Amino acid sequence: MTSLGLGGLIHLWGSAGVGKTLFAVALAADVSKHARVEWINTDGKKSFVRYLKRNIEVSGGHSDNVTITMTDDQSELLELIRNLPNTDLPSLIVIDPITRVLDLAREDPILWGREIVEDVLPTLAGLVVTNDLTIVITSESRMFEDSENHAVHHSTIAKWIDHDLCLNRDLSGSPTHIVRKIDDSKQDAAQLKVDQTGVLEIIPSIFHSRASEGV
Repeated sequence: MTSLGLGGLIHLWGSAGVGKTLFAVALAADVSKHARVEWINTDGKKSFVRYLKRNIEVSGGHSDNVTITMTDDQSELLELIRNLPNTDLPSLIVIDPITRVLDLAREDPILWGREIVEDVLPTLAGLVVTNDLTIVITSESRMFEDSENHAVHHSTIAKWIDHDLCLNRDLSGSPTHIVRKIDDSKQDAAQLKVDQTGVLEIIPSIFHSRASEGV
C-alpha cells in the first residue's frame, strides 16, 4: 500500500472475477507481516482463504494476525460494522464485498442502500479519521444504459472514500489492471498477477512503465 500511495478508505470495484478479492488478499498478506488484519466476508465464498494462506506464507506474514469473520446476512454485517468503534481495531479491515448483501437481499434491497448511506459509510469513514487504520471495501459493477460498468451505489460510495480503484482485465485473462479514478480522470496504478501456485504480485505502474522502457 505504501508503494501505491494507498491508505484510508479504499474502494475496489469491477466485474465479477476480475481480481478484486485477490488484490485485497495481497494487501492483507503484506499487512499481516507487521500488524493485525480483520477480514469480513459477506457472500459465503471461501475460495479466497487458500490464496490468503498461501500469500501470507510466501510474503513472510503471520496467519495469527488475520481474523476472518463470515456474515450470513445484511443485518449481521450492519451490526458488526456498527460495533467496530467499540472493538480493539486492527491496522487493516477488509469488507468483501460490501454490496453483495444488497444483491441477495431481495426482501428489502432499498433499505440496505439507505443503510449504506446513513450508517455503514459514515461509520467506516469515521474509523479511518479517528484511528490509524486502513479499510478496504469491494463491490461488483453492473452494466448500465450508457454501456459502461459502474459499481453498485458508486456515486454514493465515492463521496466517502479516499481512493477509488477500478479493476479490469482483457479477454486474454491476465494481468488485472488497477486504475485509479480521480474525479473524471483515470490513472494506471498497478498490475496484479497470479501464478499457477496462487502467489500474487502487485506491480506499481511506475515500475511497470520503466521495465517496458528498458530502464
